[in-house]
Amino acid sequence: MITEKTALYIHVPFCEHICHYCDFCHFRYSDDLAKRWLEAFRKEFFTKVGFKARTIYLGGGTPTALSSELLAEFLNIVDNAYSDGIEYTVEINPETFDRTKAELLKAHHVNRASIGLISADDGELSLLGRRHLFVDVKRTVDLLNEVGIDNYSLDILYSFPTQTLTSFKNTLHRALSLKPKHFSLYSLTIEENTLFYKKGIKPFDEDTEAEYYETAYDFFESHGYKQYEVSNFALSGYESKHNLIYWRYEDFLGLSLSASSKIKNRRFDNTRDLNAYIKGEYLQDEIILDKKDSEFEMIMMGMRLNEGVDLRAFKRRYGEDLKEVYKKTLLRLLSDGSVRIEDDHLICNNLEILNTILVEFMDQDSK
Repeated sequence: MITEKTALYIHVPFCEHICHYCDFCHFRYSDDLAKRWLEAFRKEFFTKVGFKARTIYLGGGTPTALSSELLAEFLNIVDNAYSDGIEYTVEINPETFDRTKAELLKAHHVNRASIGLISADDGELSLLGRRHLFVDVKRTVDLLNEVGIDNYSLDILYSFPTQTLTSFKNTLHRALSLKPKHFSLYSLTIEENTLFYKKGIKPFDEDTEAEYYETAYDFFESHGYKQYEVSNFALSGYESKHNLIYWRYEDFLGLSLSASSKIKNRRFDNTRDLNAYIKGEYLQDEIILDKKDSEFEMIMMGMRLNEGVDLRAFKRRYGEDLKEVYKKTLLRLLSDGSVRIEDDHLICNNLEILNTILVEFMDQDSK
């Protein structure tokens, strides 16, 4: 059992149906299957969680796919890790949300929601295999506001067939009208186990993707949403505390199917096999990171942030100065203007070339 306070992620592996582009671990919802999963989750939770969480994040799948009765039972279990004042987020699919569930979330301390808007164009939503309409997203926002959960993020997708720059701009404007505190922006990735892959659908080319990304970046910035990570924009003070823990390379525990964890230098992933999970066979993979791998991972995660990698935190964690460990690489990157050091943080000057910069660190690590 883990007793040291850390971030907690819980994966709810059910959806009412499967979207055409999604490869997350999920199963079509049924009450019987969900009840069996919930009993297995209860056992895992009380076996592993001996702490009050720094943050709680319920993802999926779709947590709100659970019936109201099972959602209440699930939230009762998670309450054992809650403490006053923490950020507590739940992912919501508008097609599975209603007033009863909104009131349940509020009663169980949830204070932040992540809503799958995806697109504000109903035709595009249908193409993607989404079953909700834009009006359902608005209804979801209204319900959250009515119960007193006004901190919500909207997920927006780009780089998929039939989408145009005009329709994308329209989505941005309609999303803004819902007055979210936060936006997450994702380009379409084609995964093997999806309908899109089977149909041979391709995302946009790199130049077109860059045009859409820059359009969104300019739009968010012009309306007061500051980029704080490659794909995330927020009003001041509304950055995701839970996700910042990931990017700052701090510890987190993941529960339920396919959930990942990092505790000190140990990474481990839960099984994606529902039958194995129900039998109590949780662990699928485990990696013990050596110092070099861990140092690179901290750089890889932190460089995604506009604030960059905290050099003081790096030294506290590893007993080494990052500027000395990666001296040759840093001299090269500093001289060509790719990175800068400011307020004891190593910062990427252009997040669009982040992968190229990380290769530089990886190449030094491999020598």
